[in-house]
Amino acid sequence: MTSSPTATPARARDAHPQPRDFNTGTPWYVVQTKPRQEHLAVNHLAEQGYHTYLPLLACWKRRQRRWTRVQEAYFPRYAFFSPAHHQQSIAPVRSTSGVSRVICFGHTPATIAPHILQELHTLEHSLQRQHPDTPATLFKSGDTVLLADGPLSGQTGIISSCAKDRVTVMMSLLGQNNPVTVPLHTVTHPP
Repeated sequence: MTSSPTATPARARDAHPQPRDFNTGTPWYVVQTKPRQEHLAVNHLAEQGYHTYLPLLACWKRRQRRWTRVQEAYFPRYAFFSPAHHQQSIAPVRSTSGVSRVICFGHTPATIAPHILQELHTLEHSLQRQHPDTPATLFKSGDTVLLADGPLSGQTGIISSCAKDRVTVMMSLLGQNNPVTVPLHTVTHPP
């Protein structure tokens, strides 16, 4: 999750993101988080008054036999933070929940230029606007798919048509190619 540079809590992310200004007057640092604890680390840093930024990427994942749209960290295990003012120490960051360490070159904490974060923020939101709204757009006619659920589980076929919640798959059954219409959540791309 992200918070604005004016110390808005990390949980207050808008559905329609506002432009951000990463010129906070203090350097931006890179933090490595514990595995899958990026959101926890960013929330705790924001609660301590740091400006935070966690670039997110929307994607479709198969969870519990269904396609679900999820927000994942663009850079797994990494986030960015900046002190709210010059007197705020970065020493407490090392003991913040979810944080593994502050990235350093030698003994000097690594910094990142605000204009790079601004470009990353712009890229993040342009990718979110381009991301498909339904899992049906993950498949197209001609794609080879694997049936992951149902009586034909483990069989492969070629998609002949897609609808909102269903796909028609051409499968070789009993020596002939037959169209089989199945729910969208039962197909996946083969490994």
